[in-house]
Amino acid sequence: MKLLFIVNPTAGGGRGLRTWRVVEQALAVRGLPADVRFTERRDSATELAAQGRHNGYETIVGVGGDGTLQEIVNGLIDAEGRCQATLGIIPGGTGNDFSKMLAYPQNPVRALDVVLDSVVRQLDLGRASGRFFINIAGVGFDAEVVRFLNQRPKRLPAAVTYVSGVLRMLFRFSPRLLTLEFGGETLRQKCLLVSVANGPSHGGGLRMCPEAKPDDGLFDLCVAGDFGRLETVRMLPLVFKGRHTTHPKVKMYRGVKKVRISSDMPLYVHADGEILGQTPTEMEIVPGALRVIVPRQ
Repeated sequence: MKLLFIVNPTAGGGRGLRTWRVVEQALAVRGLPADVRFTERRDSATELAAQGRHNGYETIVGVGGDGTLQEIVNGLIDAEGRCQATLGIIPGGTGNDFSKMLAYPQNPVRALDVVLDSVVRQLDLGRASGRFFINIAGVGFDAEVVRFLNQRPKRLPAAVTYVSGVLRMLFRFSPRLLTLEFGGETLRQKCLLVSVANGPSHGGGLRMCPEAKPDDGLFDLCVAGDFGRLETVRMLPLVFKGRHTTHPKVKMYRGVKKVRISSDMPLYVHADGEILGQTPTEMEIVPGALRVIVPRQ
């Protein structure tokens, strides 16, 4: 198996580089050669992954968080939408929700063992604004939190980091009028946020769509309505437990293949902890588009 490691040294406030040093030593102990490339800027991982697949690497391993993996995935898919290499994961970011969903060990050496003892699984991808995403995308309050946090260093645990961003944005963002079009249905209402989920959680454990599955060829949607500040604060602990879904101002939709989201004023669109652009946006599921190494059961 020809391996290329793509390392984001700044992921998780420097955790990516520290993680790689542990993996590098483990590879040396095993006597295994390692080809490695380091990201230098936004979208660098996409370019490196595309170069890697063109150079014949069968497996490309991301060392970083969900944002790093998203970039790599966009380099693995060719113009026809075919995955040209298999993704391996060494968690080294802030939240690492995607790797946790796949039951990856968070210990770097144990994660390396998973990569080397490869079992490959086909997973769906989302596509928004012409870009693939692996986990959860959305519009509204959480996108504003993501934008705010991405402008600041990530030195604290993911949940603490996210909650700090929530508290800041409580006084800067209010529900906005959104129009959602999906499955022949049009929903127009004031929303705190809309999450479009390929997987169940993001933000270090926020279980926005706790029943979402990354291999069913469908999105789950979470539409949080006109929440006030106090209601938002009260709801946040429920989201970490996936218990917000029964709140009267929350609507859950399953079995969605495509959704268009527009707003009365431009709002940011996020996916996997990165800002992709602004509304209007159209998101669609791409079934079985990704080959990824997972732990043996």
